[in-house]
Amino acid sequence: MAERTYFSSVAGDRLAFDQAAKLERLKYTVEQAKKAPVYKERLAGARIQTLDDLRSLPLTTKKDLKDNPPQAWRAVHKDKVWHYHESFGTTGAPVVGWYTLDDIECEIDMIQRWLPEFGPGQTIMNRYPYSFPVPAQLVETAARLMGGTVIPTSNLVYNVGYPRVLELVNKLEVNVVTSMPLEAVLLKEAALCHGMDPLKDFPTMQAFSFAGRILTPSWKATMEDDWGCAVRNLYGSTEGGPFATSGDDGHLRLHDEAFLFEILDVHTKEPIPVVDDHPVIGTLVATTLTREAQPMIRYWTDDLVKAWRNEAGERCIQVLGRAGGLKSHGGKEVTDFDLEEEILQWSREFGSNVFFVIITHKGFLVRVEAREPGRVNAAEGSRRLSDRLGVPVKVEVVPRGVLVNHVSLVTSPQVFKPRVVSDHRIEDRRVINLSGGLINFWADFTPALIGQVMLKSIKDWWTALRMRLLE
Repeated sequence: MAERTYFSSVAGDRLAFDQAAKLERLKYTVEQAKKAPVYKERLAGARIQTLDDLRSLPLTTKKDLKDNPPQAWRAVHKDKVWHYHESFGTTGAPVVGWYTLDDIECEIDMIQRWLPEFGPGQTIMNRYPYSFPVPAQLVETAARLMGGTVIPTSNLVYNVGYPRVLELVNKLEVNVVTSMPLEAVLLKEAALCHGMDPLKDFPTMQAFSFAGRILTPSWKATMEDDWGCAVRNLYGSTEGGPFATSGDDGHLRLHDEAFLFEILDVHTKEPIPVVDDHPVIGTLVATTLTREAQPMIRYWTDDLVKAWRNEAGERCIQVLGRAGGLKSHGGKEVTDFDLEEEILQWSREFGSNVFFVIITHKGFLVRVEAREPGRVNAAEGSRRLSDRLGVPVKVEVVPRGVLVNHVSLVTSPQVFKPRVVSDHRIEDRRVINLSGGLINFWADFTPALIGQVMLKSIKDWWTALRMRLLE
């Protein structure tokens, strides 16, 4: 491995909590950021003498990231860049992330709590998409540095469907699955469709390590109930890095050794100090201290967080959702965190964590799957959620398979190596065009499954019509 730079060598240095060490890092970071075209002018006069000088620097916003070309954020020569990533773009245009190899390795130093099961002899199934998002590369690098065998089964490819994933988990005695959180719900549903019990039929499973969205306490608890293993969460962004990881207690602890974090008032942008165990709410702002390829200076994440200090003095957070994306109805604002947590607290009582929310002018329609819908009191659920959230809520309880398409879970297209010749004289698999030579989309379908697909399409069409009428 090449000699690590200043930025990477300090990542694991426990002196990071020393204020003098942080000041030195901040000075280096600001000077490094000036090498990126977007920061060259805005930081031209910046002089850092104390940590408080950070507040004199301008904020960096997602709009800045979207309004400038990717090259404007790169602070190293192209020959030092190892990876380029983009976010999913769930809030509009994707945002960029440049990484040197050292940058990625630094992030592994930060996120040990997220990956305690990694090590020699452990088998890790990596279900993160191996496309633009960065977590798949974090897992690969962590296994290289910490040990472990990685099974790359990106969830956004045709040739590793849910039946094959379940088979691999058992056949290869998988210990850890890394994925986006909803993947655990879909894997459970797929297992049930195949007559399997996630609690009993996967004895080697030890943990799920999630990133890509934040888990509320009830999300974490339902997945632990479903699988009987540890559930951990990583919170961060493609452009900023890993801001916090959770331990066994589920609390996200900020990586104060690698960032300078601020909690700012959403409207005034004034700092809100976190001094004790009394939670405060504001927008998280992060300044990187170990990123070389793309330093971020006072990055306004647009994430609304609740922050406090635990008994050990560590700053902990709950991510409540986008500050600019609160769900509003009749003057009442609801955070994503509260909405999902209240629904799951209720649906856990009848063993479900499969739900979908539709917001209309009349209120919130919460559709929840249940094994025995007739035994669930939808009216009581409506009253309870309306009271807890302060907005009109109507609950619709539906059978399993209405919200999650079970046909797609139990079938998967068969993928082949590219070919342009099909010899009908000797081959059972006869194709007549290039598309058929690449993928057989109907590989696992039977007449019964085709019927289920058609029936579900009709039901979904009817539900969509009802939603339009509610508008």
